[in-house]
Amino acid sequence: MRGLCPRCGSPVSYYERQRKGGRTYVVAVHYMGYDRGPGGRVRKRVRKCYLGPLGGYEYVSRLHSREGLVLKGLSEPWRAVDYLEALAAYISEAELGGEEALRLAETLEAIAKALRIRAGGRS
Repeated sequence: MRGLCPRCGSPVSYYERQRKGGRTYVVAVHYMGYDRGPGGRVRKRVRKCYLGPLGGYEYVSRLHSREGLVLKGLSEPWRAVDYLEALAAYISEAELGGEEALRLAETLEAIAKALRIRAGGRS
């Protein structure tokens, strides 16, 4: 087994890469057992979950290029950290008004507090 599927939470039997239009996409494959098909032939049953493209989504990433975001599929486990780092770089250069800056600071403080609690540290 290869862990749990980030889309449905089921155990992943294996991953497939599918090429379409010059891009490669990742699919999690879930083994569901065997059944009898037409003529009594035994067939393996699988269910597949689409996890996104390798290397990120091109079109939506272009829409967020100003912020430095490269949006990625579910097959990228650390994508949220990459997003946060890109946004931190963007925010450090952005011109924010006082109210925007305060709202952002409060949000970041709440995130930091939650992470410290999760890590077992003080809040």
